[in-house]
Amino acid sequence: MKKIFDFIKTNLSTWLTTLLACVIIYQVYNLDTKAPDFKEFKDGVQNHLLWSIKGECFFVRPQTEKTVYLVRVEDCDRK
Repeated sequence: MKKIFDFIKTNLSTWLTTLLACVIIYQVYNLDTKAPDFKEFKDGVQNHLLWSIKGECFFVRPQTEKTVYLVRVEDCDRK
């Protein structure tokens, strides 16, 4: 039994370092793959198509009350 505890004591830092590295890699991987949560509003410009001066078409999706994403939609471009 003493040999087991000695083995654990001598290798504990290596195990903890490996576990910590795995947790950090997992968190970084999940951070990059998560899609933003979009917020729904009743009125306004969100969830509509908009065109730029160049005639490029964008779909407006809100994420927060101050942040919106313009998603490029090439099918409705004006030429």
